[in-house]
Amino acid sequence: MNILVLTPIVPYPPHDGDKLRLYHLLQQLKKRGHTIDIFCLTRVKEDLAQNQHLRALCRTLYIEHITNRDLFFNLVAGLLMGQSLNVSSYFSPKLKDSLRAYWKSKEGAVVDVVLAHRLRMAPAALDSHHGKPVVLDLTDCLTAYSQQLSRQPGAHLVRRLAASWDHWFLRKEEVEWPQQAAMTTIISEADAHVIVGNGLAEEKITVLPNGVDLEAAPKAGSKIYPAGRPVVCFVGNMGYAPNEEGTLWFLKTVWPLVKAKVPKALFAAVGGAPREVLKKYHNGKDVLVTGWVPQVEPYLLKAQVSIAPLRFAGGMQNKIALSMGLGVPVVATTASTGWLPKQGKECLFIADDHQAFADSIVQILQKPTVAKAQALKGKRFIAQNYSWDKAGKQLETILKKAGGVK
Repeated sequence: MNILVLTPIVPYPPHDGDKLRLYHLLQQLKKRGHTIDIFCLTRVKEDLAQNQHLRALCRTLYIEHITNRDLFFNLVAGLLMGQSLNVSSYFSPKLKDSLRAYWKSKEGAVVDVVLAHRLRMAPAALDSHHGKPVVLDLTDCLTAYSQQLSRQPGAHLVRRLAASWDHWFLRKEEVEWPQQAAMTTIISEADAHVIVGNGLAEEKITVLPNGVDLEAAPKAGSKIYPAGRPVVCFVGNMGYAPNEEGTLWFLKTVWPLVKAKVPKALFAAVGGAPREVLKKYHNGKDVLVTGWVPQVEPYLLKAQVSIAPLRFAGGMQNKIALSMGLGVPVVATTASTGWLPKQGKECLFIADDHQAFADSIVQILQKPTVAKAQALKGKRFIAQNYSWDKAGKQLETILKKAGGVK
């Protein structure tokens, strides 16, 4: 099967949620013998250097950088046209011209199906698909996420206002674009429920969760943290608004309570792109803000507790799935566990109040044997339900059905 993939990211390196999902799904499709052509837009100029890493996955590769100037004019046009900022921000005349030429090429002539990754690529896919069926991978429900963000007192005012604006348009766009697609995929039942509730026909959307790559997880390094310190760890892209806001909430309101009960405890915020507002908490003593690291797994394996203090979140939280899959006890907020079924939620500690969050961490640090037994249940649950091989087979089935390929 020949597959055209349109995406607003460069799916390498696979270190954050969107990149991780798309990269592994593309790997699975390639492993199953399908031919892939990839057209990428990106806001990160450094991504242009990643083309050599993607060449092994695809036959044709196009990468375009959306500049700040492009973004500004796109957002202005979106405001005038009544579009969400999320969708309007990734308009590209160059991409339209390149796709027009692609459809006239020998590669475009044999395409069976188009896979559009994220809502923001729906216009590019559905306005110029040359009669080919389109499968739209929304990944997360942006309607639910924008509503949470707009109501979150701790979030930056500008972000809250932008989320409020986007929410009303996303409610419409997350129904209208998927309705035009042959099929839509999304990462969790909770996200699918919101979109169906907004008006999308239930038969038009399928839940396609991420996998967890446990086979590639390295062994824990011996010098990750200072010896003899009980470690509380949070992994993720620290420049991502929900991660940053959650970490700041944790440091200001939860961490002092933990330290009062466990003075030797160490907190590590592990992951790329932390801003100065977070980096200033790094003191090398009881708080570490590492910035980018090649792999987060060693930091989790050496920690006594993994946390997810997100107060607004959407989709599947890979940080939680990975922690559970590695057998690390997890304390998380309700917002960050919406993707988990009841059986999965029983394998971790859920707390929203700062005192309850701190109490759960202290309980794990002081009674590690009990916590580890619960974590082992989580490890088995993830292994049984979340694998990339399973996700790849499911996506292949969806694409074949959409493309009429047996």
